[in-house]
Amino acid sequence: MRLKLVWKYFRWSVTRLALFYGLVVSVLYVEQARFIYQPSVTSPARWAAEARQIGAQVLPGSNALVIEPAHVDSGTKTAILFHGNAGDAWMRLSLASAFTSRDYRLILAEYPGYGPNPGEPSQKSLTDAALKLTDQVIRHWPGQLTLVGESLGTGVVAQIAAARPTMVEKLVLLTPFRSLTETAARKMWFVPVSWLLKSPFDSSTALQHYRGRSAVLVAGHDELVGPAAGLALQEQLAGQGDSTLVLLPTAGHNTWQFAVTAKQWDQLLH
Repeated sequence: MRLKLVWKYFRWSVTRLALFYGLVVSVLYVEQARFIYQPSVTSPARWAAEARQIGAQVLPGSNALVIEPAHVDSGTKTAILFHGNAGDAWMRLSLASAFTSRDYRLILAEYPGYGPNPGEPSQKSLTDAALKLTDQVIRHWPGQLTLVGESLGTGVVAQIAAARPTMVEKLVLLTPFRSLTETAARKMWFVPVSWLLKSPFDSSTALQHYRGRSAVLVAGHDELVGPAAGLALQEQLAGQGDSTLVLLPTAGHNTWQFAVTAKQWDQLLH
């Protein structure tokens, strides 16, 4: 009798645990976009007004911000920066001087569902919008582009490089991952991430045929992605073409820009 009660309690406990685990997995699957994408949202009018205040141009359709260097001529290079998963393009304005002081025209891209843009963020929507912006920029400023990605933006940049390799002069990857699936699996080892994730952003696979120039910045204390991911991706790129590694030993995932030096910016953007 006692054994029966123990067995009944054991089955009841296992069933409850299984139901709870199933609930957790279901919530993660349904709500995953909220964990991945954390946008700041504003109105188109305010976006345009703030751009006028700093003398930036807003590209129609994409609402990307264009910041020109002091001197512009036919030889001015163009870089498009795709930011990380949180905030909006304005929050990367502090990076502009690193580009304009090196004679780059900097375009701060914005994603669907971020800033004034309608839509829902996903790998497909971000990639589609990024490709449209890339085509728009090439039409307006002919020539190859320097594509810069920060964190999640490195996944977007990898997808562009895979789809438009002839348009890319150089890739600059700031605190990148090999794939979002790998990154998420490291954090959430208790769920089958590879089955659940709708936005895998597999940069390693996307860049397997890339033979152009690249530079990779790795934060040695990257608490989100981990430095090993960026080092592995840079090693892959170095085996395929000309690639530069900039390692910031004491920087974290969100503090690297306070640690990078002018000389290291030269390495990234040369």
